[in-house]
Amino acid sequence: MQNQKEMVRGIGFLALVASCFNCTVGGGIFRLPNSIFEIAGRASPLIYVVCFLVMLLVAGVFIQVGRTIRVSGGPYAYVKPVLGEYFGFICGVLLWTLATFAFASVSNAYAHFVALFFPAQMNPVFEASILGVSLIGLSIFNSQGVKSGARVSLALALFKVLPLLFLLLIGLPHLDASAMALPEHFDTGAMARAAMILIFAFTGVESALIPSGEIENPEKTLPRALVFSSVMVLVLYVGVHSVSQSVLGAGLAEKGISPLALAAEKLVGPIGKTILGLGAVVSTLGYLSAMTLSLPRSLFAFAEDGYLPKFLAKLSPSTHAPTRAIWVQVGIVYLLAVSAQFERLAVISNLAAILMYVLCAIAAIILIKRQGKITLISIAIPVGAILTMGFLLTSVSSLEWAGVLGLVALASVFFWIKRFLMK
Repeated sequence: MQNQKEMVRGIGFLALVASCFNCTVGGGIFRLPNSIFEIAGRASPLIYVVCFLVMLLVAGVFIQVGRTIRVSGGPYAYVKPVLGEYFGFICGVLLWTLATFAFASVSNAYAHFVALFFPAQMNPVFEASILGVSLIGLSIFNSQGVKSGARVSLALALFKVLPLLFLLLIGLPHLDASAMALPEHFDTGAMARAAMILIFAFTGVESALIPSGEIENPEKTLPRALVFSSVMVLVLYVGVHSVSQSVLGAGLAEKGISPLALAAEKLVGPIGKTILGLGAVVSTLGYLSAMTLSLPRSLFAFAEDGYLPKFLAKLSPSTHAPTRAIWVQVGIVYLLAVSAQFERLAVISNLAAILMYVLCAIAAIILIKRQGKITLISIAIPVGAILTMGFLLTSVSSLEWAGVLGLVALASVFFWIKRFLMK
């Protein structure tokens, strides 16, 4: 872990909040209110609270483990020292897979949002060109070092929230109590399925924590940043969904709409639609910036442990950034984004995320027992995380289980072949 020691601890509280916020708030909030209302109806705002509670417990798990294990790699680095190399490897594979496909998905959405402003030029080649130029620019910034990448992430986090705040400002006076009234009966199966889909909009904090070896004063910075960013995300999501539900009513369930832009258009006309369209561009670009900062550190951690070529573990001698890992990661994401084949694996990616969170929670329980720091709160957090995620898993279909188990099986085969060759 010599290279870990050379990394610069340049991520402070604001930078980590920005990274968590950017990794969480991507393009999902511009699309998902429609999908969630279609499943859960007027109970939709409660689904946001369920996902918030799940992710708050997950954040509590990360805080517990992150205070003890302070190297880059995020959940991969958290699980490996506690559950062993195999489960650490599986956790890393799940993290990298879900994050890479999410990164590619939002990249695709970003290019489409930009192209909407140039309808005469709108075609796959134009969108691919937009995406290529943007990813190259973000890679250059992040190759200058973690502080440079963190500054870009912070700036985009500040700008991306403005259009969403604009929608809240113009929409709050139009909140309709009758449209927001909760139903008398709740379909727990539908709520679980809606939460299983919506959890995509809340995941991302695990990617922001991949460069955990570069966080300043992690004992104080981690809990403050994670809790603060989680509350920010909840307030933002519930607010914009409530406005959309109040303004559009049952029309929110109509397929194929862009709910936030449509709500803004109904409130203030075409200018509202334009502002929210720009908001979608900035929001997705902020997500891409945060992921370009964080996700390549996962490849770096794999390479340091010998599961990928060693050249990916090399740091730039001038900036101490994992430049090679950055360019390789961005190249993979670009190919996935322009091919669009990754979209079929969206739900499987969510399932992979939850299984990864379960591994982290188990690691937290074992770590607490080893350290002899067992208290009601310390045990309640990881156990609560496992139980709430178990609720979400009740909605997973057999086909989706087969997909993720197939992924784990392939990763396991690769792991044991690698171990055999290394003997």
